[in-house]
Amino acid sequence: MKIFVTGATGFVGRAFCQAALAHGHEVLGLCLEGDTHLPEGCTPVTGSLEHFPWKEIEAFAPEAALHLAWIATPGIYLTSPDNAVFVEQSKAVLAGLMDRGVRHVAGVGTCIEYAPSTQPLRETESPLAPSFPYSRAKVQLFEWLRDECKKRATAWTWFRIFYPYGVGEHASRLPSHIIRQLQRREYVDLRTPNSIKDYVYVSDVAEALCYGLESAIAGPINLGSGQGTSVWDLAQTIAGLLHVDPALIRAAEVPGADPTPVVVADVSRIRSTGWTPSTTLGQGLQKLIAFLSSQDRRYGHPNART
Repeated sequence: MKIFVTGATGFVGRAFCQAALAHGHEVLGLCLEGDTHLPEGCTPVTGSLEHFPWKEIEAFAPEAALHLAWIATPGIYLTSPDNAVFVEQSKAVLAGLMDRGVRHVAGVGTCIEYAPSTQPLRETESPLAPSFPYSRAKVQLFEWLRDECKKRATAWTWFRIFYPYGVGEHASRLPSHIIRQLQRREYVDLRTPNSIKDYVYVSDVAEALCYGLESAIAGPINLGSGQGTSVWDLAQTIAGLLHVDPALIRAAEVPGADPTPVVVADVSRIRSTGWTPSTTLGQGLQKLIAFLSSQDRRYGHPNART
């Protein structure tokens, strides 16, 4: 299958390109100017959602398109006013792809589109109640895509990713932050230690995206591990893998508020495609630790004590 993907150089995008190539697909990846480094075999095309390379896309003639490009910088993306801009740019891009005969279009959303619940979240039953500009923008695009594809009789999928982690993640994401602190034997003060999240390794997310596109599974699809882990247990697992004193992990004196204290996916729909996660939390964290350590050695800025 010929697949066009936006956000190809991002955390999930790069992993998806690698997985799609391994599945035997042809991949054209949208890259920003100056950032065209993609896995070998993936064809880069330079542009942005605002300045879209339609000529190159028409020449490639994709059968499916995966729209990943969005603002995702930790500490910024949840409340950024740019979310509203991305909605309108995304509508124009997805409509243009459908106009050009792309048979299956897929967007990527977030688990925080859902209303808070202590139960596993199900695509067909759990209500939506986005509380941030980011999640509201994602729901707005989801509803537009659903309605537009129904009018056009175009196949569509909306992937709701839960808490991806792993090699290539932003340094400010929680797993990498905890690893760095503990490597330096510094205290880790957890503001929401009892929060339970569904952490899923990035390569498992990429595989799930491939399975979803290959099966043309329709509608909203959860991408998670199906298992909940508390922030406290996440940090304790990292401490064990690093062989550091677990007493370095503490509950913060001033706790933080978590509007979504329990976020766990029901993954029955994506499992129906034959996909299953292959990386346990411990295995994924070990891979991330090894990668960060290799980066320190490579660039001569060791963070871990020896």
